[in-house]
Amino acid sequence: MYGFLRATFNRQQFQGLFFNTVLGNFAGYVAGSLVTLVSTHHAVERRAISNLFGVLPRKKIVVHVVPHWLEWLLALIVGFLVMEAVRYWFKHRKYAALLRALRPKRGTESGLPLTDRPEDRSGTSACGYAAKSRETVIVGHQASRSAKRDG
Repeated sequence: MYGFLRATFNRQQFQGLFFNTVLGNFAGYVAGSLVTLVSTHHAVERRAISNLFGVLPRKKIVVHVVPHWLEWLLALIVGFLVMEAVRYWFKHRKYAALLRALRPKRGTESGLPLTDRPEDRSGTSACGYAAKSRETVIVGHQASRSAKRDG
Protein backbone atom coordinates (compact mmCIF):
# COMPACT_ATOMS: atom_id res chain seq x y z
CA MET A 1 0.00 0.00 0.00
CA TYR A 2 2.80 2.41 0.90
CA GLY A 3 4.58 1.67 -2.40
CA PHE A 4 1.41 2.34 -4.36
CA LEU A 5 0.83 5.67 -2.60
CA ARG A 6 4.43 6.66 -3.06
CA ALA A 7 4.38 5.82 -6.79
CA THR A 8 1.01 7.49 -7.33
CA PHE A 9 1.52 10.68 -5.34
CA ASN A 10 5.02 11.79 -6.23
CA ARG A 11 6.33 15.30 -6.75
CA GLN A 12 6.16 15.14 -10.55
CA GLN A 13 2.48 14.09 -10.45
CA PHE A 14 1.61 16.92 -8.07
CA GLN A 15 3.54 19.45 -10.14
CA GLY A 16 1.74 18.39 -13.32
CA LEU A 17 -1.64 18.50 -11.60
CA PHE A 18 -0.91 21.90 -10.06
CA PHE A 19 0.34 23.41 -13.32
CA ASN A 20 -2.58 21.95 -15.30
CA THR A 21 -5.14 23.21 -12.79
CA VAL A 22 -3.65 26.68 -12.39
CA LEU A 23 -3.30 27.23 -16.13
CA GLY A 24 -6.79 25.87 -16.85
CA ASN A 25 -8.41 27.99 -14.14
CA PHE A 26 -6.53 31.10 -15.24
CA ALA A 27 -7.51 30.63 -18.88
CA GLY A 28 -11.15 30.09 -17.83
CA TYR A 29 -11.08 33.23 -15.69
CA VAL A 30 -9.62 35.30 -18.53
CA ALA A 31 -12.22 33.97 -20.99
CA GLY A 32 -15.07 34.73 -18.58
CA SER A 33 -13.69 38.21 -17.97
CA LEU A 34 -13.51 38.83 -21.71
CA VAL A 35 -17.18 37.88 -22.04
CA THR A 36 -18.03 40.44 -19.38
CA LEU A 37 -15.82 43.03 -21.05
CA VAL A 38 -17.41 42.47 -24.45
CA SER A 39 -20.98 42.58 -23.15
CA THR A 40 -20.63 45.94 -21.34
CA HIS A 41 -19.56 49.46 -22.25
CA HIS A 42 -19.11 52.76 -20.47
CA ALA A 43 -21.14 55.89 -21.11
CA VAL A 44 -21.23 59.37 -19.65
CA GLU A 45 -24.32 60.38 -17.71
CA ARG A 46 -26.69 62.77 -19.52
CA ARG A 47 -27.61 66.17 -18.22
CA ALA A 48 -30.38 65.86 -15.71
CA ILE A 49 -31.65 67.20 -12.46
CA SER A 50 -29.36 64.78 -10.58
CA ASN A 51 -26.24 66.62 -11.83
CA LEU A 52 -27.89 70.06 -11.92
CA PHE A 53 -28.04 70.01 -15.73
CA GLY A 54 -24.27 69.75 -16.20
CA VAL A 55 -23.10 72.03 -13.39
CA LEU A 56 -21.89 69.05 -11.37
CA PRO A 57 -19.40 66.69 -13.06
CA ARG A 58 -20.93 63.86 -15.07
CA LYS A 59 -20.42 60.31 -13.88
CA LYS A 60 -19.33 57.38 -16.00
CA ILE A 61 -21.89 54.60 -15.91
CA VAL A 62 -21.63 50.99 -17.04
CA VAL A 63 -24.19 49.89 -19.62
CA HIS A 64 -24.94 46.18 -19.85
CA VAL A 65 -25.76 45.04 -23.41
CA VAL A 66 -27.41 41.85 -22.14
CA PRO A 67 -29.18 41.28 -18.83
CA HIS A 68 -26.84 40.85 -15.89
CA TRP A 69 -27.90 37.26 -15.18
CA LEU A 70 -27.31 36.26 -18.83
CA GLU A 71 -23.92 37.96 -18.85
CA TRP A 72 -22.96 36.05 -15.70
CA LEU A 73 -24.21 32.76 -17.14
CA LEU A 74 -22.35 33.28 -20.45
CA ALA A 75 -19.14 34.15 -18.60
CA LEU A 76 -19.50 31.02 -16.47
CA ILE A 77 -20.16 28.70 -19.42
CA VAL A 78 -17.43 30.13 -21.66
CA GLY A 79 -14.93 30.09 -18.78
CA PHE A 80 -15.76 26.47 -17.99
CA LEU A 81 -15.43 25.41 -21.64
CA VAL A 82 -12.06 27.12 -22.00
CA MET A 83 -10.84 25.58 -18.73
CA GLU A 84 -11.84 22.09 -19.87
CA ALA A 85 -10.27 22.66 -23.31
CA VAL A 86 -6.96 23.56 -21.66
CA ARG A 87 -7.13 20.46 -19.45
CA TYR A 88 -7.97 18.28 -22.45
CA TRP A 89 -5.07 19.78 -24.40
CA PHE A 90 -2.64 19.01 -21.57
CA LYS A 91 -3.86 15.41 -21.26
CA HIS A 92 -3.79 14.95 -25.03
CA ARG A 93 -0.21 16.24 -25.21
CA LYS A 94 0.87 13.95 -22.37
CA TYR A 95 -0.74 10.85 -23.89
CA ALA A 96 0.41 11.72 -27.41
CA ALA A 97 4.00 11.94 -26.17
CA LEU A 98 3.58 8.61 -24.35
CA LEU A 99 2.15 6.92 -27.44
CA ARG A 100 4.89 8.37 -29.63
CA ALA A 101 7.51 6.95 -27.27
CA LEU A 102 5.85 3.51 -27.26
CA ARG A 103 5.35 3.36 -31.05
CA PRO A 104 8.17 1.48 -32.80
CA LYS A 105 10.26 3.25 -35.39
CA ARG A 106 8.71 3.37 -38.83
CA GLY A 107 9.44 0.37 -41.03
CA THR A 108 11.27 -1.66 -38.38
CA GLU A 109 8.36 -3.13 -36.43
CA SER A 110 9.85 -6.61 -36.24
CA GLY A 111 13.46 -5.47 -36.19
CA LEU A 112 14.04 -6.86 -39.69
CA PRO A 113 14.93 -4.70 -42.72
CA LEU A 114 12.05 -3.65 -44.93
CA THR A 115 12.76 -6.18 -47.73
CA ASP A 116 12.94 -9.14 -45.35
CA ARG A 117 9.31 -9.14 -44.23
CA PRO A 118 7.35 -12.42 -43.86
CA GLU A 119 4.85 -11.63 -46.62
CA ASP A 120 7.72 -11.07 -49.07
CA ARG A 121 9.10 -14.54 -48.31
CA SER A 122 5.84 -16.45 -48.65
CA GLY A 123 4.50 -14.59 -51.66
CA THR A 124 1.19 -13.75 -49.98
CA SER A 125 0.27 -11.21 -47.36
CA ALA A 126 -1.50 -11.94 -44.09
CA CYS A 127 -4.92 -11.44 -45.73
CA GLY A 128 -4.19 -13.98 -48.51
CA TYR A 129 -3.52 -11.66 -51.43
CA ALA A 130 -0.41 -12.12 -53.51
CA ALA A 131 2.14 -9.52 -52.59
CA LYS A 132 4.23 -7.84 -55.26
CA SER A 133 7.89 -7.56 -54.52
CA ARG A 134 9.36 -4.11 -54.14
CA GLU A 135 11.60 -4.59 -57.17
CA THR A 136 8.58 -5.24 -59.42
CA VAL A 137 6.85 -2.09 -58.28
CA ILE A 138 9.96 0.03 -58.74
CA VAL A 139 10.78 -1.42 -62.15
CA GLY A 140 7.16 -1.06 -63.24
CA HIS A 141 7.10 2.56 -62.09
CA GLN A 142 10.37 3.36 -63.85
CA ALA A 143 9.19 1.58 -66.99
CA SER A 144 6.00 3.61 -67.07
CA ARG A 145 7.99 6.84 -66.62
CA SER A 146 10.40 5.92 -69.43
CA ALA A 147 7.48 4.95 -71.68
CA LYS A 148 5.90 8.36 -71.14
CA ARG A 149 9.20 10.08 -71.96
CA ASP A 150 9.78 8.02 -75.11
CA GLY A 151 6.12 8.21 -76.23
